[in-house]
Amino acid sequence: MASKKKDPAARRAQKNARRAARKRSGTPAGSSSRPRHLYDLKPPGIFYQDWNCPVGTDAEIMTKVTTTFGADSDEALTMRFMTEYRTFYGPHVPLAAAQQLDQILVRTDLGGYMTEHLGTTPEEARESMHSLHARGMLLIADDGSLWMTVPPGTPYSAPNGQWAFVEKKADAPELTAAD
Repeated sequence: MASKKKDPAARRAQKNARRAARKRSGTPAGSSSRPRHLYDLKPPGIFYQDWNCPVGTDAEIMTKVTTTFGADSDEALTMRFMTEYRTFYGPHVPLAAAQQLDQILVRTDLGGYMTEHLGTTPEEARESMHSLHARGMLLIADDGSLWMTVPPGTPYSAPNGQWAFVEKKADAPELTAAD
């Protein structure tokens, strides 16, 4: 069987073309052309101004919080959510946006709709929504509503490398007297 190795000149031409494309896009050699985390995409709005970045492993963080505040404290509950959110969002967590997404799923019809029409459990629907949010496919607008979005630098993004807000998926949940 004959070898299907490319001609060295063709390999060099492909390598040079990739290098020129990286130079035009500003992407360093050896890095992916897509940002890995929502933080890297720099989403707009008030829900994305503060990014939490707990230092240490999940176990170290939880030990420190439960020792200081107690296992049943609000601080421990918040940190449990934070460590879970890190699995979706990476080291930088948009805590306000992630919590707003959870509120939308609990207090609007969206979570029930997804569970019913997609045949998933509520937890699977929640994980799916956080995964889409973490990739920039969903964002929380300044009014607290959830939008389907297109991240900058993708084929359907807005001009000048801006975010494209495509379709509102859910209004902000109504606050109750207990809130």
